[in-house]
Amino acid sequence: MCPYGRDAYFRLVFLEGEGTEDSPYLVSTAEQLNMIGMLKSELDKQYRLAADIDLSGYDCKEGRPAFNMIGDCWTSGPTPMGFVYPVGTPFTGVFDGNSHKISHLTINVDENYVGLFQWLESGGQVKDLRIVDVNVTCRYAGGALVGSNEGIVNRCYSSGAVSGESSVGGLAGCNNGGTITDCYNTGRVSGSSLVGGLVGWNGKTYSRRQTTVIAHCYSAGNVTCTGKAGGLAGSNYLGEVAACFWDTQTSGQTTSDGGTGKTTSEMQTAKTFLDAGWDFVGETENGTEDIWWILEGKDYPHLWWEAK
Repeated sequence: MCPYGRDAYFRLVFLEGEGTEDSPYLVSTAEQLNMIGMLKSELDKQYRLAADIDLSGYDCKEGRPAFNMIGDCWTSGPTPMGFVYPVGTPFTGVFDGNSHKISHLTINVDENYVGLFQWLESGGQVKDLRIVDVNVTCRYAGGALVGSNEGIVNRCYSSGAVSGESSVGGLAGCNNGGTITDCYNTGRVSGSSLVGGLVGWNGKTYSRRQTTVIAHCYSAGNVTCTGKAGGLAGSNYLGEVAACFWDTQTSGQTTSDGGTGKTTSEMQTAKTFLDAGWDFVGETENGTEDIWWILEGKDYPHLWWEAK
């Protein structure tokens, strides 16, 4: 692919970092972010955002290139149970958003497993990342952040619009043996079936034996679907949903396969979340990590680093 060799080519783009825990690759530009998805051999490395990144230049318009989703993935076709398993080279490294944001991700494809990350497998982690103003359209398993999550997603949020046929969520399409904690979505989600404000399909199939968990998360985005849908999760099969909420008014959904529905007023009240064990700044009963804060009566909970 490159006359200089893989390592040399990667160094031309990533000038700082070794891809290790002590020295992660520092990602500061859209070009660098796009490069991660191009090299399968680097999908087990560690990355850290060093700046906010605007992906407006990667939207398949006016001759501009499409964004290379992270975690090479194609699908094996539906099983007798109706599941479509990912096949390929997943992301198994660590992506630290470092409180920065990625904006204007635009993906419009007739494919399965679509998002900033196509496939996050066990051992992979994405944390402390804002992904905002997305425009994602796919066939099966689509989300702003990840198409299929089997790893860990922690302290992330999404906004914009995600649409597809089945297993579509604002943050993640499928949470299949993965863990999603302390995350939220405010974007619009639409599809034909298994559509959820945060996650389209949550659970575990026979080939994925890990525990599947969504905890301390919420969704406030609008959800529209002609089939099975939920304010937080479109479908939950053998998965765990703990201390999660969705806004019944803004979502337009009175039910969800997991989570508790609340009015907008209740969603903007600290007591709703404190009673469920959420760790807020200024209190110690639910922990001392100070993960969340809120302007009561004015907005939903936000992650502590958003105050910066």
